[in-house]
Amino acid sequence: MKNLLLSLAVAMIANVSYSQLYVTPNNNGTPGDTTDDTPSYVFVKNQLLFVEQDVNLVENTNTTTQLASIYLRDESQLLQGITASANSGTGYISIYQESNADSYDYNYWCSPVGRPISTGNQNFGILRVYDSLSYTNSVVTQTNGAYNSTSSPLSIATRWLYKWNPITQRWQALGGANINPAGRGFTMKGTDVTVHGDPYNEPQNQRYDFRGRPNNGTIAVAVQTNPVTFTDGTAYYFSLTGNPYPSALDLNLFFNDVDNQEIDAIRYWDEDRSINSHLYMDNKGGYGTWIPGPTPYVDGGVYTVPNFMNYDNGGNPTTDTGVDGASFERLYAPVGQGFMASSNSGSTDASPGQIMLKNSQRATSFIKEGASNFSEFRSPVAATPLLRLHAIFGENTHFRDMVLMFHNSATFDFDRGLDATHPSDGAITEAYFTINGDDPAKKKNLVIQTVPYKGGENTMIPISFKLNEQTTVKLISAEIVNPPFQSVYLYDKLNDTYKQIFQGDQTLNPASILLDAGVYEDQFFITFRDLEVVTDDDDNDGPVINTRGITKSVDFFQNNPAKQLEVSNPDGYDIKTLNIFDMGGKLVYSESNVGDSTKLTFPTASLSDAVYLVRLSTVDNQTIVYKINVINK
Repeated sequence: MKNLLLSLAVAMIANVSYSQLYVTPNNNGTPGDTTDDTPSYVFVKNQLLFVEQDVNLVENTNTTTQLASIYLRDESQLLQGITASANSGTGYISIYQESNADSYDYNYWCSPVGRPISTGNQNFGILRVYDSLSYTNSVVTQTNGAYNSTSSPLSIATRWLYKWNPITQRWQALGGANINPAGRGFTMKGTDVTVHGDPYNEPQNQRYDFRGRPNNGTIAVAVQTNPVTFTDGTAYYFSLTGNPYPSALDLNLFFNDVDNQEIDAIRYWDEDRSINSHLYMDNKGGYGTWIPGPTPYVDGGVYTVPNFMNYDNGGNPTTDTGVDGASFERLYAPVGQGFMASSNSGSTDASPGQIMLKNSQRATSFIKEGASNFSEFRSPVAATPLLRLHAIFGENTHFRDMVLMFHNSATFDFDRGLDATHPSDGAITEAYFTINGDDPAKKKNLVIQTVPYKGGENTMIPISFKLNEQTTVKLISAEIVNPPFQSVYLYDKLNDTYKQIFQGDQTLNPASILLDAGVYEDQFFITFRDLEVVTDDDDNDGPVINTRGITKSVDFFQNNPAKQLEVSNPDGYDIKTLNIFDMGGKLVYSESNVGDSTKLTFPTASLSDAVYLVRLSTVDNQTIVYKINVINK
């Protein structure tokens, strides 16, 4: 009964913690004789298990099933203290993670466990992934040399297991060997699930049981700081890493660590999951980009979605597909999450050529993956002003998601953590922000840029286009948060013309230009018109009314458990309309003559799970635009 008693003891404690944790079978006979030992384990359900120092686990050998020493279930996590104590022993933890890919699609992974040999963090191999048969019973996964992995029994196709060589910037086969060090990511395709009602949240997604010694302490991962140029002429500085711990990783702490100044951005792979093919030329995919943004940040940093590209048989991007990936909240990397760390050549820190994963970067609270309460990631400060632009090419054949933010700490040069370089995966048709365009040594193309707002036409942001043929380019304001401006324009310096992108409460109408094939740099700019200031005509010394007042006063909160949008209106603005648009610009909810109540609520139960734009307008034509994330599951 020892194992059951331990299970109950843990389950009854809200915040389970130990200075050290030692779990071993109960010896029922002669010391050293394990033939009649009683297995022991700790069972944790929907809790955070905290151990200040090391974990020492002894394998349960006298059992017909392969019993772990610690079971982490219902998204339970193991967190260890700042002191980097080396874990040891022959036993192992068991922790689940689900794949949202079928047998044709890659996920990027980073194992939370290694082999239970010697002491400290050890290499990972695919045989540390188990096939879950029941809540506690799992068997070692099978492997195969075929093209497809299967779910029942779990058999993983090893031909799709790769790690990334940061020196050569090329893929390297991983196979079934235990050769992947802690902190190094790897690729793995999913299993034989090909039904795509919702490919990111399917009940039939494959469950993997990671069993091994939990990783702990500081983990060094090599990064490339010298350019490696691909055939498309783009220099890459990637390193495939991820969250190496059995608990959530705070990417803001990881990014801003003094030892990680080489990191410029974090990139996430995604692909079109409706395509069932293993051929490069059939598959479509690309990288989304995440940075923390200004401090204090809001809503988990800034993320641009990937654009899916066509590839040749060598894996090089050729043309755009016109399809893009989904948007995710990325602040906390869940257990098993892999990602590319994009590095730069100009940074020096205490660990040149390496990035460091540390216990101090792990989330100190229990962060469950996919939590329905979006407020977990909200900040008590006002959201950073933000303009999200979509550049749409041709007949919606391709678009590029780009973000402009406005913060006084930024400059018009490259600011690490505030700007992100373009993923450069669109080899033919592209849009990007350009900085230092007159200096080849400093020039950078950006997909996220943060600048100080200088007011109206004093803020001119260069935007560039690369086209392989005559193309109509449309710019649309896909998201606006706390705008310091009234209107947004595309300025053509060559022709001295302006095309309006956004004004006040207008619907999401694009600015459109027809351009011949070529590269357009230093011709087009994003510029603004300030919010109007109204003065009392009868008394020049009287009060000044700034239409920005509403952006500072009105606050929004998407209460997903209650299935409603809540708007705080403490100054009692008389609200004329509240409209909710999907990200394609379609009106999905509208209410007129809302009134001047200090607290307003609007139902969202009928909306699908997605990101929406809320546009609120007052009777005196003040407008505020806000993004909400609706989750009704």
